[in-house]
Amino acid sequence: MKNQWMNKTLLVLSIQILMGTAYAADTTAETQGTTVGAQETAVASSVETNATTPPHDASNALQQQEGDATKQTNLEEVFTSNERQYSLIKKGDISAFYDVDYTYYRDTQLDLEMAQGSLYQLRVQENASHTLTNTFTVQYGVLDNLTFTASLPLVAKTDNLKDTSTAGLGDISLGTRWEPFPLKTGRLPLILFGNISTKTGDSPYEINPTTDLATGKGYYSAGVGASTRKYIDPVVLFASVSANYGFKESGLDQRRGPRVIEEFDPGISGGFSFGFAYSFNYDVSMTMSYQQSFNTGAEFTYTSGESYSPADQTSSTFAISLGVRVSPETIVNGTLGIGLTEDAPDVSLGLSFPLDIAGFGKKIS
Repeated sequence: MKNQWMNKTLLVLSIQILMGTAYAADTTAETQGTTVGAQETAVASSVETNATTPPHDASNALQQQEGDATKQTNLEEVFTSNERQYSLIKKGDISAFYDVDYTYYRDTQLDLEMAQGSLYQLRVQENASHTLTNTFTVQYGVLDNLTFTASLPLVAKTDNLKDTSTAGLGDISLGTRWEPFPLKTGRLPLILFGNISTKTGDSPYEINPTTDLATGKGYYSAGVGASTRKYIDPVVLFASVSANYGFKESGLDQRRGPRVIEEFDPGISGGFSFGFAYSFNYDVSMTMSYQQSFNTGAEFTYTSGESYSPADQTSSTFAISLGVRVSPETIVNGTLGIGLTEDAPDVSLGLSFPLDIAGFGKKIS
């Protein structure tokens, strides 16, 4: 069936080129209403022709029929599976996903103490940690253009230098994605998204930082953003931008050296990403992207009345994702991320696939 579909597509292209017409995919194959990672793409049925068939009938027989798989539908499906924030599901649909991500971070810092212009303490601090995050995500289509999501992360961490490890619940998050305008030929689709992140994980400001590890960030945050995409045969270009605000945490009582932290203001963070997705064939695809984020305005306040504002941070990552269709309805994605700045993880690995259990992926009546 797959070979028949590929042969049929090649024949359609050849006929259209000979006739002097440009190949344009049907715009109704856009991702509005696509179930992420689980949208079934129909394979074209075989076309039987013989030498007695008139030329115009043969041409019509080879034209794309309703339900036939096309390069665009395949690429859009792969794209929405890799870049989940660009897809919406239909009203009443519910789906679930499982992501497992591994990150490795190593850094060397100098701890300097000076008094009266003289250096009296110089300490080299080594940081090396492994983090494994298992995330279960559920999304529900409130409307055809409005989707709610909820994510539950389970985090396991190991620090080789501290010789300690921990495992537990991470920060649960709730989000929404909204497509304000219907799809229209010649207009870029726009997806607006927002999220609220809790502090259900172990806070880094409520543990002993010298012996324990945290599974969460320790504060509530809210974020908004927007994304778009453009299909240009044979790739999909995409871009997104986002901003997050961290809410101040007070009443802390954590000792850091000779001082005790009383308040922490996370400041503002944001970022952007862009890249492209390319489908090699019906079963294999690749996505490449660049992601950059920043954090500014963070401030620590101590019980002594002193305050400290750390330097602004910038994190950049280059990521490559390979999508493989393991069944007609399932695409599994593997991702490799490489940190480009000191604030980014040195390396990250990810695996993502949809879940279809207990009725997930079905329409709620």
